[in-house]
Amino acid sequence: MKVAEVALNLPIKQTFSYLFGGFEKEIAVGKRVLVPFGKQKNLIGYVVGIIDSENKKITYKNILRILDEEPILTPEILSLTKWIAGYYGSSWGQAIGLATSPALLSKRFFLDTPAQLIMEKILALPPTDQQKKAIEEICSLIEKGKEETVLLQGVTASGKTEVYLRAISQILEKNRQAIYLVPEISLIPQTSLWVKERFGKRVAVLHSQLSQKERYHCWQEIRKGNIDIVIGPRSAIFAPLPRLGLIIIDEEFETSYKEHQEPKYHAREVAKKRAKLSHCLLILGTATPSLESYYQAKTGKYRWIKLTERVKRQALPEIYIVNMKGKYRGGKPVLFSGELVHLMEEKLLKGEQTVLFLNRKGYHTFLLCRDCGFVLKCKHCSLPLVYYRSKKGLFCHYCNFHQKVPLSCPACGEKIAFLGSGTERIEQELQKLFPDVSIKRLDGDTTKKEESWRNFLSDFTNKKISIVIGTQLLAKGHHFPNVTLTGVINADTSLNLADFRAAERTFQLLFQVAGRAGRGEIPGEVLIQTYLPEHYAIKSLKEKDFSLFYEKELSLRKELGYPPYTHFANILVRGEKEERVKKNIQTIFKRLNAEKKDGMEILGPAPCFHARIKNYFRYHLILKTEEIEGLSAFLGEKLKDIKFPYSLDIDPLEML
Repeated sequence: MKVAEVALNLPIKQTFSYLFGGFEKEIAVGKRVLVPFGKQKNLIGYVVGIIDSENKKITYKNILRILDEEPILTPEILSLTKWIAGYYGSSWGQAIGLATSPALLSKRFFLDTPAQLIMEKILALPPTDQQKKAIEEICSLIEKGKEETVLLQGVTASGKTEVYLRAISQILEKNRQAIYLVPEISLIPQTSLWVKERFGKRVAVLHSQLSQKERYHCWQEIRKGNIDIVIGPRSAIFAPLPRLGLIIIDEEFETSYKEHQEPKYHAREVAKKRAKLSHCLLILGTATPSLESYYQAKTGKYRWIKLTERVKRQALPEIYIVNMKGKYRGGKPVLFSGELVHLMEEKLLKGEQTVLFLNRKGYHTFLLCRDCGFVLKCKHCSLPLVYYRSKKGLFCHYCNFHQKVPLSCPACGEKIAFLGSGTERIEQELQKLFPDVSIKRLDGDTTKKEESWRNFLSDFTNKKISIVIGTQLLAKGHHFPNVTLTGVINADTSLNLADFRAAERTFQLLFQVAGRAGRGEIPGEVLIQTYLPEHYAIKSLKEKDFSLFYEKELSLRKELGYPPYTHFANILVRGEKEERVKKNIQTIFKRLNAEKKDGMEILGPAPCFHARIKNYFRYHLILKTEEIEGLSAFLGEKLKDIKFPYSLDIDPLEML
């Protein structure tokens, strides 16, 4: 008797067998089906196999309905999602859910702003000698049908995009297709413009904004082979291109390539597996590789191609470090050093533009009582409330709780102090310094609407804005040729986090921000304000020395036994009752500690750095191992009868 093996998008790590239910002619692997599950529930599942069953003791239920005329899941995608389930410790159905989730084609992008027209002209430049060499090497790999991973490390404005486009051209000549991943949806307009200008209309843009009908149409067009190139964020890695020949991941170090919901996959690792299944080339491009990719290239596991010059041979911007220790005005730390103010004035006189960076939103980042030490925190989270002057209140960035500002300290009744600075305050202080200058703030609060971002691009490109102050949105690969000064208000905001990746993140982010300056004809300058000028991440930035930073960071990671020399698995338990959460995480610890394999080490358990979010207490432990193969299977076996929910993150990028 034949039965269909069906995977369900549930956290249950097994498939379920169903009779065909009269759909013998329609049933096929890769189709969606409606099946009964439990007492009174019908669920959508995915047919992942058809097998012979000799077990006559089981009473099988019937499939209720076939939902697709043709399979929506290719054998390659089924193999890929099965690997994801095994590697990241999810069910197969959850992994398949990723490949059928709303990664969508958008037709609503603005493709005619002046900023983007300038980008076209840049791409029209003939390739440099370094670009030619990179193009020749990559095209040779394509021609030979090599299954390889290439780390394309190029300084900002070195023309990595042109190398990508030449590689795509070579793939299309061989009648194969390409996936081009970008870290943020805001980067899709400029990327799609470049690609469509070069290759025409057979391009699909995937992200999460379409209706079910539009999504279905897009996936059908891709599946039928009517699309040659798919552009999108991490979820676009699952696009069902039938002749995939090339995968490009731009700015591969970005943390946005890591999914935060289970299965917590990383698009880079999934891309490596898919490239292997499709026998295709994978290009990882960036100026600042992740430490994992740098290590893989250094040890010869990736092919390493470098672009050390900008396309117009402009010099990299000069970087100045300003030590902010002891810089006070009226008993308070100054926001802008004299050096930064002088440079801004100089740029304004010349009609040039300035970008200022601070990766904190709001006006003041916390409230402190100087008498008793009380810090005003969210009533639902263990995090300080952020003061917004524009909204006249205190807000939590995690749960959106807000309240009025207290007149005095809730603990002792004394006066409460407003401390820390966010982009809102920087904007106001800038307006005091330069009252007749056009200044714009660019952060998550001012760019919620697509139109806001479009207007900013147009106004900044047309020099209607002289100074822009923003968060990490400014670091994301945008090209502003008239920007000649980048100022970092406080380089230490991420450097002091309780995260072993803090130095790496700081170096990458600040180098990317610095790269916004001097991309046009006029040389650029970068001024970094810091209280830690001797830190190796800051010194490496000053010297523009990648190897100085990466080799120092690798030596520290090796000494501590941290990635990339080991792998981490972060297991987190949360709940509304703290004692129950502590008991549950101890249960997991005891079970794993009693049977852990050689080479495994358990760190914790302990409260998370953010110990309470949205009324849920959070405790975790970290399993450290040199061997990743079989880790999820080991954890699944040891924890299979655990009755309370827990979260598993293999190769976590943050553990706060």
